[in-house]
Amino acid sequence: MAFHTVGNYTFQWTDLHLPREKTDPLRHEYDTLGHNAVKRLQQVAREKKGEESLKPTLCPAGFDMYAVLRDHHAKDETLNQLWDEVHTVSDWVDWAQIERGQKFFYRYAPANLMGFMLQAFVGENSSSPGVVEVLVRTGGFSTKVLLRRLLETFQHLLQVTASLESIQPGGTGHTTTIRVRLLHAAVRDRILRLVETRRDYFDVAKFGVPVNVLDSIHSICAYSCGHMWLQLPQMGVLPTEQEKADYIALFRYVGYLLAAPHEYFSSVAQAKATMESMLLHELEVTETSRIVGHNLIECVKDLAPFRVSVGFIEAGSRILNGDEICDLLGFGKPGLLAYACWRGHCWFVQSLVQRWVPGVDRAVVRYFRNTLYETIVNSKRRLGEGLKMDFKFVPQMGKRTGKEGSGRARFTGSFVDRPLEMFYLLVFGLGCVVWLAMAAVVLRMHLLMLS
Repeated sequence: MAFHTVGNYTFQWTDLHLPREKTDPLRHEYDTLGHNAVKRLQQVAREKKGEESLKPTLCPAGFDMYAVLRDHHAKDETLNQLWDEVHTVSDWVDWAQIERGQKFFYRYAPANLMGFMLQAFVGENSSSPGVVEVLVRTGGFSTKVLLRRLLETFQHLLQVTASLESIQPGGTGHTTTIRVRLLHAAVRDRILRLVETRRDYFDVAKFGVPVNVLDSIHSICAYSCGHMWLQLPQMGVLPTEQEKADYIALFRYVGYLLAAPHEYFSSVAQAKATMESMLLHELEVTETSRIVGHNLIECVKDLAPFRVSVGFIEAGSRILNGDEICDLLGFGKPGLLAYACWRGHCWFVQSLVQRWVPGVDRAVVRYFRNTLYETIVNSKRRLGEGLKMDFKFVPQMGKRTGKEGSGRARFTGSFVDRPLEMFYLLVFGLGCVVWLAMAAVVLRMHLLMLS
């Protein structure tokens, strides 16, 4: 069977992979139940405001779609159908396995966070034409609001991994996932309404329906499969087969709640083949991709407290995504110092062997779970007790995000003012000393044997 290479990743095509004849039609399929439910919620919103006669529009500002779904689902057939679907636990759901999958994210938190940012966001998300065309129309990828938009995504990730109770029906992660599903449906409905008035606003024939089934499959691949095969192995961290199965099972359930076809993640082998099919068929760098990639780097570079440099971001992106994709995205070519820091990061995450010591593993998982949640979700400097995924970034005619600067004052500090890279450079230096010492010992033993 044929071999394919995308970026720096090579795989062999099998019968489990999805040919274009199967994936292309999925661009024109979407979550019809969620779509119809949002229309009903919009109608409820207008009725609550006494505006029944108005033309159907967006949900009014401050309108909590999830709260209305929760309070009104018993009175409406469509809403009740959606409510029953997301609260029905299928027999393939194994809660013990899902709980193990949640711990996987925190067990390798430094590697998972770095990989998720540089491969899933900067590389893969930027190179998916249909996805980026929606993103630049919502305004959420303007550098003025992009940091908060990224933190919302991490909030969702942290909430679905916070605890088993959080992802079970009624839990915070479960509720947030339903909110995301409703938000996707609202964005889709808004863009399609604009297309009705101006057909060239969004090319449905080329990109498919906004936030379609294929986009949802691709999203679940980015959330789960990328860690296993595109990110951690490039850093020298090799998840076990059990860890792969557990984490994919978690996001199979999350995908089910988001109306993504969960059968594409029914096993490790099928999930891997699905991810590889998405890589082969869906990754294409466009001018819009370059806008999104540029804004992502502008948003995270030199950001306090870590002050990560553009060079470090580009070095990591090139290792994880490959030079070809990064060249097409317009990324620069960093120097040896940036690559030395990146190698230090890789050696650091490789040295974390807590999974072999149960007590240490539990402590590490608990530490990162609590610290990340407090820092990102509960901190008033970040999200301030979390967000409700409401419809803030509304697509409008003539509104489209372009390349923007960060808007922050230019960083004028020296390399020593970049604590993360300084730490990784020290790890790199220490690693080099260890390697040289080992090489000297091996050479000495070889010479002794010859003598």
